[in-house]
Amino acid sequence: MKKFLDKYGLSQTALKIIAVLSMLIDHSTAVLLDYHHPAYYTLRGVGRLAFPIFCFLIVEGYFHTKSVKKYAIRLFAFALISEVPFDLAFKQKFFYIWNNNVFFTLLIGLLCIWAADVLIEKNKYYIPLAVLAVAAGAFLANYLRTDYGWYGVTLIAVFYSFHAFKPLTIVPFSLLTFYHTDFFNGKFHIQNWCLLSYIPILLYNGKKGKLKLKYFFYIFYPAHLIILYILNTVLQMKIK
Repeated sequence: MKKFLDKYGLSQTALKIIAVLSMLIDHSTAVLLDYHHPAYYTLRGVGRLAFPIFCFLIVEGYFHTKSVKKYAIRLFAFALISEVPFDLAFKQKFFYIWNNNVFFTLLIGLLCIWAADVLIEKNKYYIPLAVLAVAAGAFLANYLRTDYGWYGVTLIAVFYSFHAFKPLTIVPFSLLTFYHTDFFNGKFHIQNWCLLSYIPILLYNGKKGKLKLKYFFYIFYPAHLIILYILNTVLQMKIK
């Protein structure tokens, strides 16, 4: 398996590119297309691959970063920078308190696994406290109405918990997603498409990749939202 991944696997950069393209498809569809469009749900389904990959990469970043503190500050900075573009793109308002961008979710998830790691490292009997830390983070994400809320924070915790057993992640990943989408009550939700993201995640080879695009992915998020807002505004003006 290692030889296969070394030869055909996906680097961290490759995963980021897949996630960014998926996110771009999703956001472009959500902002520019009417939900009655025949391609709307298919394109939004493709867009579901992005978030789990970003959650997985947060965990990878946690284990490989030289400074978790600087990593968290960077996420917080771009969460603040991205909020106005996020609100303009999806709510057509300069500031909308009832829905906050995904960087806040990723930040809270990072802080949760950091706290859990510190607690478990101090004493293995602190595992219940680590679980409580994640639960508190999930509650906070819901209270702040961050994108993906408790589901996002919990998914980051799942990738953290199964970091050494990546093939097994599909079980808690699937159960968590099915619970989140009410699948067990016979309902199908577009979010279930996110399980397809497990394929590129499983193909991750643990390498950074040759391209150095670290800050591109941070900058791309607010930048593409601003562009989508402008495009949508122009289209709306033409319709009127």
